[in-house]
Amino acid sequence: MGYLIPLALLFAIAGFAIFLINNKGAETDEPANGSEAPVESEVLQRTMPHVDLETTRKLESETTKEERMDSYKTRGLFLRTLRNIGCQYEKAEEEGDDRIFFAYQGENFFVEATDDRFYVTVYDTHWGHVELYDIDEFTRLRKAINTANLNCATMTVYTIDEDAKTVDVHSKSTFPFLHQIPDLENYLRGVLNDFFRAHQLVGNEMTKMREKEEAVES
Repeated sequence: MGYLIPLALLFAIAGFAIFLINNKGAETDEPANGSEAPVESEVLQRTMPHVDLETTRKLESETTKEERMDSYKTRGLFLRTLRNIGCQYEKAEEEGDDRIFFAYQGENFFVEATDDRFYVTVYDTHWGHVELYDIDEFTRLRKAINTANLNCATMTVYTIDEDAKTVDVHSKSTFPFLHQIPDLENYLRGVLNDFFRAHQLVGNEMTKMREKEEAVES
């Protein structure tokens, strides 16, 4: 029977250890007032204000879009591009006149650019003329203008000035002007250079016609 005393003592020690462990868990896990301890998510909900992330993202997106549109409106974008390619310009002084006058490669142009349109129209007026009553030159000019219009994006026309007794030559080009267009500076240079191509074609065609007529006469 001597082995029963150590066994009983062992059971007593084990029971006391379990009692201590249970009491420690009760002290750390249960609040003093006996209510359940709040979980972490409940604490965060009580301490942080409610934020509607979807609404916030939408408002931020709309604000950014509005600011972007203000920064890239047609007129301001065209003026900024003129500056970037080294062109000086002047705005029309009369109220309601949206024209912008500028010089490029020694030629004088003006442009109609407004914020309610996504395209602009550039004009190069009175860049050439012939005498109204010089029938041969007038005929050559009309044929040369037709050739230029077939080979250039720029449109060339003529008008008759009865007072000055001249036939005047003008060109214009209407084209989109948006901030989405890549490399706007070179894009604008390309459009303006096409005006000079029209000048050259008209002049060259008229010269060819004169030389051909002279060859026939000789």
